[in-house]
Amino acid sequence: MIKIAKHAITLFAVSVISFSAASAASNNSADLLKYIPADTPYVIASTKPIPSALADKLEPTVDEVLKAYQRALRHMMAEQLVKMSAEEGGAEDAEQFRGLMEEVLGLMSIEGIRGAGIERESAFAFYGNGLMPVLRLELSDSALFDAAVSRIEEKAGEALLVGKAKGVSYKYANAEKVNLIIATLDDQVVITVVPASFDEGQVALALGTKSPRKNLKKSKTLRAIGKEYGFSAYLTGYVDTERLAGIFTGNTTDQDDGFFAVTGENPPAVTDVCAAEIMGMAGIAPRIVFGYSDVSSEQVESAMIVELREDIAAGLATIPAAVPGLGTDPGGFMSLGFGLNPMELRNFYETRLDAIEADPYECDEFAELQAGVAKGREVLNTPLPPVVYSFRGFVANIADIQGLDLSKSTAPESIDASILVAVENAESLVMMAAMMDPQIAALNLLPDGKPVKLELAQLAEFAGNAFAALSTDALSISLGESAETKSADMLVADSTEPAPFMSMNMDAARYYSLVGEAMSQEPASDEEDQMPKAIRDAVRDVMILSGSMYERMSVDVQFTKRGVEINSVMKLSD
Repeated sequence: MIKIAKHAITLFAVSVISFSAASAASNNSADLLKYIPADTPYVIASTKPIPSALADKLEPTVDEVLKAYQRALRHMMAEQLVKMSAEEGGAEDAEQFRGLMEEVLGLMSIEGIRGAGIERESAFAFYGNGLMPVLRLELSDSALFDAAVSRIEEKAGEALLVGKAKGVSYKYANAEKVNLIIATLDDQVVITVVPASFDEGQVALALGTKSPRKNLKKSKTLRAIGKEYGFSAYLTGYVDTERLAGIFTGNTTDQDDGFFAVTGENPPAVTDVCAAEIMGMAGIAPRIVFGYSDVSSEQVESAMIVELREDIAAGLATIPAAVPGLGTDPGGFMSLGFGLNPMELRNFYETRLDAIEADPYECDEFAELQAGVAKGREVLNTPLPPVVYSFRGFVANIADIQGLDLSKSTAPESIDASILVAVENAESLVMMAAMMDPQIAALNLLPDGKPVKLELAQLAEFAGNAFAALSTDALSISLGESAETKSADMLVADSTEPAPFMSMNMDAARYYSLVGEAMSQEPASDEEDQMPKAIRDAVRDVMILSGSMYERMSVDVQFTKRGVEINSVMKLSD
């Protein structure tokens, strides 16, 4: 029989996590950071409220998204109730479960969130107490939150257990070897998972009943990251890969040891040599940082940077190549592309092989990587056609597309799009193609940038208008409306500086809608575990509603002296 208490625990935890995500704001409370250990391996924190104009704009749609999730959960609840009622004596449990679910679902709305003492100004932080996750969230009124917990306990028919740590009371539920803890401490709620074997002092440390002597507020790590990368207190975070590697090579705390004892997955003992080489590997990308750089009612700019060792970053920075139009947003449905210099990529790879040969790995864990050096040399010694090293990248712009059905893999009925292939001495590429295809030879395409009409049967099915244009370093092909003009314009389009490695822009609302509609369609497979239509429709609504908040979305990937930088801009709809 399904235990009501377990449902209460799981659903309540999910609900509180959704509260923090829906709040997505904070209360100018940098004091929240004083509870976070300075050596936490990961953290994401918001200590500044998003602009009121933005919150006012997003809240109605967020509320509708939560209601769509409610619909999906209600359908799953109905299925579960049928199963429970079919069991002997299950009718009473089913009715109790129904009451529990209704209570939880009532919290999944803006009104329900506010009623639980969580305002949109509530600061929050999600971080690691060692490897164990902790969610800390500010409350406007802890009594409201406690009342919400009590209602769920009442509906579940079972109260959570009560414990004490250094004079502080908390509620918890035991799930085999771990305890899920929910504690309201002054104006905050703390939710964490700890080994059931933890003593009072370890639980107190996990709850932050006393600030760690070395904490993030004192270390000012997040502030330093924000200053270096232009992140705001709206949202800043990081993952410390060296700290994580240290945990798995023996540099553990009592909290970490307790975690491994519970999971039964103690990391294998490693030699000093292996430990040093693992830490050296982690040092290649010692940290991943991320955050919001600009937040307004018009757009949200964010970035994630994989920090790299200086020599690795410098080597990667030589790989991107400028491609006409790459990194700019032409509008329309979607554009994407990348630019690279294959010779620089080869040089980077060869340099890494040289480095491994000069200082071979001695740890058995890296034996396969070491053996791969010889295979890498074979790859480098394999002759490649000159055109491969002449290639610089491509850009594809899809202004419009009609009749595409992702769920049925149906080809589009019509398309208005352009593609540019950047290659040194592009004329030689066309000449090679002309030797293999008389139709291409008949085009007499010259590197003068002038459009030439394409009369190809392959294109006639979905594009009545097609043109190609050629320059000394690129070939463009355009289909659909204004194809003649677009084919010429692509050749002379600007590329952003510095040149990105990859770039993508899209009409976010249309993309989300297209994916949502595809997910709602009846799958072609007859498998028994297909998602019910009610849930598919709810997922579709979530996708469409989520997309309706945005006008356009852009993502650029750049290789810089700092590492791999992924920058995104979400332009919000009116």
